[in-house]
Amino acid sequence: MCGIAGIIDHERKNGLDGILSAMLGAIEHRGPDGEGRFAAESVAMGMRRLSVIDLTGGGQPFYSLNGRIVAFQNGEIYNYRALQRELRLLGFAFRSDSDTEVIAHGYAAWGMDGLLDKLDGMFAIAVLDRRTGDLHLARDRFGEKPIFYAAAEGKFAYCSSMAVLAALPWVKNDIRPLGLERYLALHYVPGEQTMLAGVERVLPGERLTIEVAKPVPSRTVYYELPSLSEVEPSERKLAELLEKAVTSRLVADVPIGVFLSGGLDSSLVAAIAARSQPDLFTFSMGFSSAEHDESEHARTVAAAIGSKHHRYHFDESAFLDLLPQVASSLDEPNGDQALLPLFWLSREARKDVKVVLSGEGADEVFAGYFYYRQFLSPSIEPLTQSLIRNEKAISPSGFPLLTDAAGRERLLLDTAEASDLWEERIMKAIDGRSPLARATAADLLTWLPDDLLVKLDRMTMAHSLEGRAPFLSRELVEFGLHLPEGGRMTADRVKVLLRETAKRYLPESILNRPKRGFVLPMKSWLRQWFNEHQSAQSYFGGRSVPGLDMDAAARLAEEILASGIQNERFLFALVMLAEWHRAFRSGRDKIVKKLP
Repeated sequence: MCGIAGIIDHERKNGLDGILSAMLGAIEHRGPDGEGRFAAESVAMGMRRLSVIDLTGGGQPFYSLNGRIVAFQNGEIYNYRALQRELRLLGFAFRSDSDTEVIAHGYAAWGMDGLLDKLDGMFAIAVLDRRTGDLHLARDRFGEKPIFYAAAEGKFAYCSSMAVLAALPWVKNDIRPLGLERYLALHYVPGEQTMLAGVERVLPGERLTIEVAKPVPSRTVYYELPSLSEVEPSERKLAELLEKAVTSRLVADVPIGVFLSGGLDSSLVAAIAARSQPDLFTFSMGFSSAEHDESEHARTVAAAIGSKHHRYHFDESAFLDLLPQVASSLDEPNGDQALLPLFWLSREARKDVKVVLSGEGADEVFAGYFYYRQFLSPSIEPLTQSLIRNEKAISPSGFPLLTDAAGRERLLLDTAEASDLWEERIMKAIDGRSPLARATAADLLTWLPDDLLVKLDRMTMAHSLEGRAPFLSRELVEFGLHLPEGGRMTADRVKVLLRETAKRYLPESILNRPKRGFVLPMKSWLRQWFNEHQSAQSYFGGRSVPGLDMDAAARLAEEILASGIQNERFLFALVMLAEWHRAFRSGRDKIVKKLP
């Protein structure tokens, strides 16, 4: 829906408007339709708006209790009309039909924890309580919307973009060794600590309280993955939850579409959406290689549900131009290959719609990844004791790491700390579950929020397009996690109950298709990339990432390209890291020049 930003600085009360202007200007792509602000003494808060609900009356901030409560939001609250009705019965009057006004009055009525418990949505929320002098920040349960913050020298700032905070002169933006090591293992940086030493992120299901007079953040977890229990694997119940999740995410006053890959998850979302949205747009991406192209399956689904289908072709020759554009759209580094086609597809979809639904979350909730199968035996011992430092180069979910410890040592110039409190909490949170439940919980807490949802948010918002993930409805997630193991995965089937339920909505040809991992012909494209830059040695030698041995990176790249080693995932991640850092420095410098 938009981007939010704010700052507390008692030393620069009169200069905060200029600082906020620079921060909001840097996230204008997240909200090109308007701007809203609030300022009082040492606090300045603002947002850039992408108009989706209540196009004329939805400008922020919203107030409650005669201006004593000030609310901003990035995201959407899908059950806001039901909450409106509750609040009207309590005596609150609404001046708009905006979902954000529900946050202002809801906080006044129920407090922060009571409000958060009632919300069904994706959101990053900022609420200033002028009665108590507290600023509250909160992020949705599964991490669909980002919010970063920095605190130092008696100052505090928050923003939808990590890179924006790094431009503030008092924020330490050195590369964090632990963040760099995690990136080299995972191709993304998970957890509360970002790649930058002075910037942290609010975690999914977490809220912060900051006393304006003394701005030191206090963290509180308001939502955790449910503990172990079992529900009856009912197709009727799952269908009911799916329809509720998808239709609730169709609320908008602008055209809506669905990213349709042709796989089970997005096809199911599209089929249900089309039942209540007869003019639904669907979008798919095709590739020249038959091995990688699934767009024909997407066309089959689109024909069956009667959507207005748009099929695009990914132009491999554009790889050289596209990669730097993608890197410039990432405020934090990410080496997921699917960034490239998603960037392209988002750009094209934005020509027809302002909102798209996608299938993120289904694999983690209903056990759709093949690497989970190694955990089907109830007697199997956990294969990992750490996020990345394990005997086998796999994460706690079984996902293969890019590198083992020795491989990372070749590249790292600085020694990272052994772990942090976040990693200890993650390992504790997944402990005590069955092997399969442990694996899926690990992905729900790391891979989903810090890779998949980062990818969806950044690539869509780069084109002022809002992405929504129906599978991350709280009720749907908790139902899926509570299914008995056989309702999620067997030795020869993945997403068992979801697949059975999908028979109500989808053609048999889609249901019987085996799941395919998303892999691009990256090795040949990377050869093009390095040829364009003369060689891997020349490319890495002309760039720098603090803490990374660029000579070692060049040697490793040449080894991979010269041999049959199938490690293009790692090589692409290294290139994306180098490109991100260059784009990050350039973007930061542009913001710095606009600061007062």
